[in-house]
Amino acid sequence: MARVSILVDVLVTHKVDADRVAQVGVDLVRAWSGGMSVDEMYRDLMANARNAVDVDQMLFQLKGDTLYAENAALIVLSAAWNYPELETQIRDLGAAAVAAPRLVTNAQLATSILYGMFLMARAGAQITEVAHADAQGQIHLYKFDSSVDAGDLFDAVRDQYGISL
Repeated sequence: MARVSILVDVLVTHKVDADRVAQVGVDLVRAWSGGMSVDEMYRDLMANARNAVDVDQMLFQLKGDTLYAENAALIVLSAAWNYPELETQIRDLGAAAVAAPRLVTNAQLATSILYGMFLMARAGAQITEVAHADAQGQIHLYKFDSSVDAGDLFDAVRDQYGISL
């Protein structure tokens, strides 16, 4: 497993902001999904959902809470960093994001990140370290005592940062 502390060092050294985290997260999930559009990701999420209302609620929360969305994107990037081919892809996408920054809409970010979580849960991804952003936008490393299921971590972040309805 690659050490997520290296990811955090890269993000901090290059002063990566929430917009670049979003751009890299969206681009990584798009590539990881085989080039699916946001609409295709949404349809696949709904087709595989136990409860479609819960999916729409999570998307609503991700769209409305930028810190929650950034931390959810950092979970996806942290989990992906553990796979050497995805680590390389994250580095490449990060360099591309710096060279040609673009804004990602809240809807693109929400759907892509939720789809990335779905892909990780389906793969049974486990996390021992995760990058996370504090309220001031500073990125830090958090280490778990033992391995945590990526889906459980996403739910914990949702409970902490997600807006209440």
